Amino acid sequence: MVRRILVPMDFHPPGEAALAWAARLVQQVGGTLEVLHVVPRLHQLDPFFRAGSLPAATVAGIRARARARVADLLKRRVHYRVHVIEGEPAACIVERAVGLRVELIVIGTRARRGAAQFLFGSVAQKVIQHAPVPVVTIRCPRPG
Repeated sequence: MVRRILVPMDFHPPGEAALAWAARLVQQVGGTLEVLHVVPRLHQLDPFFRAGSLPAATVAGIRARARARVADLLKRRVHYRVHVIEGEPAACIVERAVGLRVELIVIGTRARRGAAQFLFGSVAQKVIQHAPVPVVTIRCPRPG
């Protein structure tokens, strides 16, 4: 039985849909949600930055906002912990899945297609390829 689920969260609709889906599952089995927000390093956001990490105060602010947003979304319906780390999202998700000994990853996807998929790839796709546990993808409908 799945008792510990990792939910990578970027606070966009696909991530929020994945969080809601995972929360319903955890509510049924009485497990724990491990919610992970990965903050890209500066050089991942803009190649002109040479520094690797954001200032500690910035990361602390992101951590506080992430915890508040997850608390607002979950309304204390399930047991959860929020983790905020810096790095490359797909690699961090896979590493945390191992470190936290989760049994399932639930990740939202924007379902890019065509040139966007080719140019940018997909965090969900990379996680699926390298995850040590099963991965459920939650596709969020495109607005339109």
